[in-house]
Amino acid sequence: MKKDIIFVIPSMRSGGAEKSLLTLLTLFDYEKYNVDLLSFRHDGLFFNKIPQQVNIIPGSESYEIFDGDAVTAVKYFLRKGKFFSAIDRWKYSRVFRFENEHEVENLQWKYLKKQLPKIKKKYDCAIGYLEGNANRFVAECVDAKRKLCFIHTDIKKIIFDKLSYKKTFQEIDEIVTVSEECREELNREFSEFSKKISVIENITGRDILLSEQKEELVYLREKNQTVLCTVGRFSEPKNIALAVDACAELIRRGRNIKWYHIGNGELKSEIKKKVGQTNLNDFFIMLGEKANPYPYIGQCDIYVQPSRFEGKSIAIDEAKALCRPIVATNFSTVKDQIENNVNGLICEMNKDDMADKIEMLIDSKEIRDMLTENLMKESVGNENEIFKLYKLIDG
Repeated sequence: MKKDIIFVIPSMRSGGAEKSLLTLLTLFDYEKYNVDLLSFRHDGLFFNKIPQQVNIIPGSESYEIFDGDAVTAVKYFLRKGKFFSAIDRWKYSRVFRFENEHEVENLQWKYLKKQLPKIKKKYDCAIGYLEGNANRFVAECVDAKRKLCFIHTDIKKIIFDKLSYKKTFQEIDEIVTVSEECREELNREFSEFSKKISVIENITGRDILLSEQKEELVYLREKNQTVLCTVGRFSEPKNIALAVDACAELIRRGRNIKWYHIGNGELKSEIKKKVGQTNLNDFFIMLGEKANPYPYIGQCDIYVQPSRFEGKSIAIDEAKALCRPIVATNFSTVKDQIENNVNGLICEMNKDDMADKIEMLIDSKEIRDMLTENLMKESVGNENEIFKLYKLIDG
């Protein structure tokens, strides 16, 4: 008999966890498992790419409204006669006035949870696929024989309410993270749960990526021009501002480059303003979100990852699978993926060293070829990681 599984995630927007879940669902064994998906919001770059075998649980319009603009939400609920929801949304907008982080976190969740679908079905396994509310929902709102939660980032690098996480972890059978470095940090922060913590890497399949990058040429190049590419949200962790600064430095040095960025995010207007102020509109090109970024990664000359921190960078794994010369900043988990001067170059987190490393690759075809050849020899595809998840699901 097939086992019933539910995955829970806030949305299928263009983040690393969302992309990771899409790959996982693409490879999942539907002969063995019935799979439901609860996405709090029915939107996002990857939502329409969810495999047809997955049963998508109907979302809650109330949640999507509640999670949006406060004035719009209050007016909506009043029009619908949902006076308690209107009052909750007004209260929700005021929780940030509290100084106690745990109190803020709990009040936010208290009001949001009321707007989410009520899950009556009983499952063999429930899986929260993102730190925060998805994991809390699985811990508190789903009836399942086994419960797993994923932590996709380096826990010490994010602001989190330790008491809320501890409460969630107490209700969870297995805590899954994406790299050994992330597991070590979880062990330091939550040593009492060390026996529950497992590592399952984000799945990257070279064959999948190679097939998806076979599209028309996506770059129009000038003669002797170097094309750079970066994929990542406009957010503090992804540090796209550093890429803009390094781009400006390379132009100042007289380099003939075009730097393409793929992604969206809360800091977009800030980065766009910075690009304009530094006269880089013709050199740092913001392409927005792309459902299929692989032609852009696969056809660039150099892939650059400017992150402040990562759990395990899916974009780097994808650039590795596509055998692109890589420059990445020295964030805490980078050595889980990049061996300096072997399969990529690691730079310090400043514009000058980043520009230096990029110039090294521009000037040396020998180094570029060496990195590419080493990447071609690597066993990049890790589809077998899915069997680790099956083992945790089955207990």
